Amino acid sequence: METAKNKWLGIFDEAEENVIAAGIILMVLMETVNTIFKFAYPSAAGLPEELANFAYTWVAFLCASFCTKRSANIIVDALTNLYPKALRNVLEYVQYVLDIAMSLMIIYGGFQFVGKTIAEGGTGKTGFPLWIVYLAPIVGFGVNIIRDIQKIMEVKASRAK
Repeated sequence: METAKNKWLGIFDEAEENVIAAGIILMVLMETVNTIFKFAYPSAAGLPEELANFAYTWVAFLCASFCTKRSANIIVDALTNLYPKALRNVLEYVQYVLDIAMSLMIIYGGFQFVGKTIAEGGTGKTGFPLWIVYLAPIVGFGVNIIRDIQKIMEVKASRAK
């Protein structure tokens, strides 16, 4: 039976994957439009490219948390596989705690940068407020913290069995 917590996380998982998919589709469409504009309407070329870059930024930061969710992070475990099981278990927790700490530092800096960008009123070529793009690391690493906590709970549950 699916608990309310698992149901909520399932909806969250789908939303994350849908935003990544929509971002990739937007990137492809905008780069295609930009190529057409280079020949048909040269003065507008570059505007769709900027939107594609914005989508790329969001996709990149959301993919970091997606990799954590899928346990597809880059790891080198050749050495740790030689350690005793108890030490490997501790190191598994440590990796997620360190990832949370690093994510918190990036989020902190991200909020400072977004605040500065809002104060300056920065916009791109399209007139799109840049602070919205600069929210990507905050959201991406915020979701990554959620994924790390989920992984810690999974490790703890698997150890309890």
